Amino acid sequence: MSTSEPVDRVLERIAQGDAVAAACSAEGLACQRDVRVDAHYDGKPVCTVTLPWVVDGHALLFADETIAISIAEERLASLAAALVMPVCVIRRPVAA
Repeated sequence: MSTSEPVDRVLERIAQGDAVAAACSAEGLACQRDVRVDAHYDGKPVCTVTLPWVVDGHALLFADETIAISIAEERLASLAAALVMPVCVIRRPVAA
């Protein structure tokens, strides 16, 4: 995943527990919640996907520790291929 330094800092803040909107505000980046975009296959839209957050043009998804890293990476690759934007996955511990 190729991101800018401000996006990298936002992702780091979120991974440490900051709220997405607060992390974006601290870095001066735009963010949107519940963004609907088309997923594509073979260059054609096949379905609509609702992304929980889009940060400066990057789809932001969350995976908890119950999802194996290999599965999260497969999902990332699949989504990245289907979306017309970079996809970032934040791993979070499961809340007790």
